[in-house]
Amino acid sequence: MTRAVETCSLIQKHLSPDIPISSTDLLREGAPIPPDPPSKHWKPDLYQFYQDGARIEAAFRKFIHRAPPYQKEDSYEIIVCHANVIRYFVMRALQLPPEAWLRLSLDHASITSLSIYPNGRVALRWYSNSGYMPPDSISH
Repeated sequence: MTRAVETCSLIQKHLSPDIPISSTDLLREGAPIPPDPPSKHWKPDLYQFYQDGARIEAAFRKFIHRAPPYQKEDSYEIIVCHANVIRYFVMRALQLPPEAWLRLSLDHASITSLSIYPNGRVALRWYSNSGYMPPDSISH
């Protein structure tokens, strides 16, 4: 998670110092679920899907949810992690087949934004937004 920690440190410099920062191994990169269709170039051992998939699903359930009914103000969470986790979260949050996660491409250091409304509706506001970077700095 070295790159994610480095990225978080860069983001933190632009936030209020009283915003809490935490780290969790739940967000480590991994193989969330066997992709459909299968990849010709990326073939982790089957045990990795069982091992990583349970952890990444636990992260999804911890971080992607409606606000509690008593919450009156909007809240925001910035999650800094790697592409496979983000792609899986997006598919699950939108209630699309999570096995399709590998069909999505993601630029490095891009921004993805989900809005979760009190009624449970989820909107994907931005996906892989890298427009803030010079074009020659964009990679995936």
